Amino acid sequence: MHLLNPFRMNDWDNKTFFRVFQTIQLVFVGVVCLSLIGYHIPIAREVLAFLYLTFLPGILVLKALRLHDLGTIETLLYSVGLSLAVLMLTGLAANIAYPLLGYAQPFSFAILFITIVAVVQVLLYLALTRDREYTGTRPELGIPSSPAVPFLMLFPCIAIIGTYMRDNYHMVTLLFLLLILIAAVGFAVGFDRLIPASCYPFAVYTLALSLLYHTSLISEYIWGYDIHHELHLATSVLIPGFWDMTMPYNTNGMLSVVALVPIYSLVTDLDPVWVFKILYPILFALVPLGLYRAVEKQTDARIGFFSVFFFFSFFTFYTEMISLARQQIAELFLMLTILAMIDKTMNRNKQALLMVTFAFAMIVSHYGLSYIYFFSLVPAWLLLVIPERLKSWLPNWITKSMALLKSDPLAPPATDGGVPIRTLVLPYILIFAALAFFWYSTVAEGTALATVTGIGDKIWTTLFMDSFNPTTAQGMQILTSQSTTPLHGLAKLVHIATQGLIAVGLLATLLKRERWRIEPEYLAISLVFLLINVAGIAVPFFASSLNTSRLYHITLIFLAPFAIIGGIAIYEAIAEKIRTISAVPFMGSAYQALSVFFVVFFLFNSGFIYQVVDDNPTSMALETTGDKPVFNSKEVQGARWVFTEGVERPIYVDGTRWWLLQGFDPHRQRYIPANASLVEPGTYLYFGTYNLVRDSIRIEEREHAVTTAAYTDAGWFTQNRHRVYDNAGSAIYW
Repeated sequence: MHLLNPFRMNDWDNKTFFRVFQTIQLVFVGVVCLSLIGYHIPIAREVLAFLYLTFLPGILVLKALRLHDLGTIETLLYSVGLSLAVLMLTGLAANIAYPLLGYAQPFSFAILFITIVAVVQVLLYLALTRDREYTGTRPELGIPSSPAVPFLMLFPCIAIIGTYMRDNYHMVTLLFLLLILIAAVGFAVGFDRLIPASCYPFAVYTLALSLLYHTSLISEYIWGYDIHHELHLATSVLIPGFWDMTMPYNTNGMLSVVALVPIYSLVTDLDPVWVFKILYPILFALVPLGLYRAVEKQTDARIGFFSVFFFFSFFTFYTEMISLARQQIAELFLMLTILAMIDKTMNRNKQALLMVTFAFAMIVSHYGLSYIYFFSLVPAWLLLVIPERLKSWLPNWITKSMALLKSDPLAPPATDGGVPIRTLVLPYILIFAALAFFWYSTVAEGTALATVTGIGDKIWTTLFMDSFNPTTAQGMQILTSQSTTPLHGLAKLVHIATQGLIAVGLLATLLKRERWRIEPEYLAISLVFLLINVAGIAVPFFASSLNTSRLYHITLIFLAPFAIIGGIAIYEAIAEKIRTISAVPFMGSAYQALSVFFVVFFLFNSGFIYQVVDDNPTSMALETTGDKPVFNSKEVQGARWVFTEGVERPIYVDGTRWWLLQGFDPHRQRYIPANASLVEPGTYLYFGTYNLVRDSIRIEEREHAVTTAAYTDAGWFTQNRHRVYDNAGSAIYW
């Protein structure tokens, strides 16, 4: 049976495209209407609405741009990115225009649903009229005939069932099994067994989604840190049906939170909590898939796979990022920017349009990532253009005598002295700067712009006095701090080794450009990102503005492939000296050695090894005790009560439960001080399950860029206080 490839709908002939598209739209509208009158078909509305919103608008934009024959992966990724950009712009336009027309609730279901369907119809008209000459092809859906496909399909199911068993029965057996299977896939690819190269893209996506789900789905409520404030802002749009653009929070200027979450919530009829826990991981798992494609196009399939395996093995991908929804969407747009940037075959005008669109979408999704990317563009551009300009400006006798100028290590391979094709150009950088300045200076009262200028001022004033100071440079503090156990110390050495592999890989790429055909734009930005890593260790208050682990995670978007290249280069250098190395177990080839190393890296990062030997476990999913920002329904119920009981009193809360209360009202809470006598009279004290069971509270203190925590007896703070609320999982004292 031959099926048309649904991921390449823009490559179909116009008649087939129109019929199928309108059928999908009619079914979607019909299911929504049935749901509104009380006939709810389980899962149908949620699935159809998600597919409709996430895929179809972008397909129409690709067709309107007459972009065809991109391939399945590129078409899927570009269509998702363009769809999200269309949704965010639609929400922004509705929020501005409808109040002027007398509709005070643009973010209500009826208005938003009609608006989105109308926008899609306009895009359909543009697509069919602009692409009327296209005769179309009939690309078939190619599913690899390998037993690896159904095997890999089980991974997300194991993650879903495993988190259910964890939450309800405190059983983590299936989650242990999931991590073992992911490690087994890493071994299988390294030893070239079971998983054929045709399955690598599918393996990358299912493994990434499984890792995200094995943490995001724990608890029936959101967990983590910033995501609680993101939930508060999304709810503050949904309840009044209007986005207040003047609320002075950095996150309030991010359409990835204040527009995209309400749109998905209203149209799919999902609570925002489940939008964060289910839908956003589906989108975020596309980032490794896109990075795999970008690396594979420049190197080969196995380097692409291990680059992404390294990227998503680092714990930040499936822990911290779960609680940073806005950065998940921004990284998706950064990945799409990379994919468009390295494509030297696309029409230059269409490529520029895609890159500018993704740049704007990144800017309105997360300010931190946008700043880092922008501040890397200028030095990367200089690295590309200065050698070229020197060759043209300096006399021939000077260039001939300077070996550095004879061979430009960042020149495109095989240009033979011709004019190189550059996709990282000055107009793009200027447009990015203008868009960022306009958005960050006007929305949310310019707080995003004020934040970065404040960080810059703090760095500048302390740069020459506190460089490499562990109290101000968070990266240096992590490197110099004493590991809690020898096993954790070994894990630190493994992390440091990956940094060494990256450095070696970059050097090997620069020295052997004819072998490692990395695009010069990608290589130039990677060199700057390596310096950003160094700055995270040396520069005061630089890494702490994001968090060192998040900063390293961001740099791995570009740097991960060079760890693989570095590993291959080291292996080949050793093999040349030691001829018998291939006889050593697991060292038969560079890929086998790399698979062993990165599987060990994964097992450390996932917390699997610590959990097995019971050595200060770190896993959010496997460790069911301990004090973590994971909250149960009784804690949520208690927090909701204290904010709705009618009296506007300050609420004292410890360092972990602080984040839960952020999701309700960020104005009333106070950190519990180390000295109980400093707690104001006539205030509330909120205790969660951990506080009650352990009779302990977490006290946090911050010195410059480093936060330290200690636990103290809760009894000191409950003396002379009345317990006014108790549900056996949380308690409120007055």
